[in-house]
Amino acid sequence: MSTSETVRAYCYLERINDESNKIFLGESSLTINYRNKREKFDLTQIKDLTFGHRKAMLYLISGGIAVPFTAVAFYRNFLDPWPTLFLLFAGIFALYIGWRGYQVLSIKLFGLTRDFKLREVSDNIQAFVDFTVKLLPVNLPLRQEHERMIFHITDVNSWNKQRTDTHFKGNQSDGFIHASTSSQLQRTREKYFAGRSKLLLLTIDPLKVTPEIRFEDLQQEGQLYPHIYGDLNLDAVIKVEEVT
Repeated sequence: MSTSETVRAYCYLERINDESNKIFLGESSLTINYRNKREKFDLTQIKDLTFGHRKAMLYLISGGIAVPFTAVAFYRNFLDPWPTLFLLFAGIFALYIGWRGYQVLSIKLFGLTRDFKLREVSDNIQAFVDFTVKLLPVNLPLRQEHERMIFHITDVNSWNKQRTDTHFKGNQSDGFIHASTSSQLQRTREKYFAGRSKLLLLTIDPLKVTPEIRFEDLQQEGQLYPHIYGDLNLDAVIKVEEVT
C-alpha cells in the first residue's frame, strides 16, 4: 500500500505472515500482492468481489492428448509397454487434476475480471471479502448505512474514565477492543451484558477507525468478530446511545 493511504483491513491469501500473498483494503483502493507481484484497483472501478471455480485447462488439454495417444500406442505396440503405461496413467492423472480445477478470488471490474488462484477459501478470506463488498462505492447507495457499521458495548463508568478528548481506550485485556457487526450485536448483548444496567452502545464507522481492525474467531464460535487493535479514535464514533 502507498504510505499515504491508511490500511482499513487486510488478509493473507495463503499462509499467515506471507507478505507475498496478501490483500489490502485502503480508503480508496484495493491492493493485492500475489506471488510477489502487486496490483492496485480503484474502489470506484470495482463492481464486485466473488469466489469461483476454474478448470485447469492446461492439464485437461495435456491429459486429453496423452490418454488417447498412449492408448493407441499401447494397442498397436508403437512404444515399449512400461513407458506407455506410465504415460497413460500420467495422462489420466492430468485429466483428474484439470477437472478438479482450483478456486479463485475474482475482482470484477466494469468490463474486466481478474482472477487470483487460492488454495482454499478460508473463513478469514470470506470475512474480508464480505466486509469489502459492503464498502464498495457501487454498493453504498443500495445498503442501509447501519449494515456496514460495527458496534461496541461499554458501561457508563468505563466510557467516562477511559475516554480522552480524542480517543477511547476501552477494555483491552485481550489486546484489542471487542466489537460486533449489526448481525452479531443482539447475540453479544444477550451473552455478555444480560441483566447489566447503565450500558452504552457505540456505533463505529470502520472506514474512519485509525487502528487495525481484524476479523477473528478467537472463541471458536463459528463467527468472525471485528477486533480493534489500539485506542479507538473518537471521530470514528458516529453515535453513542443508551442500551435499553
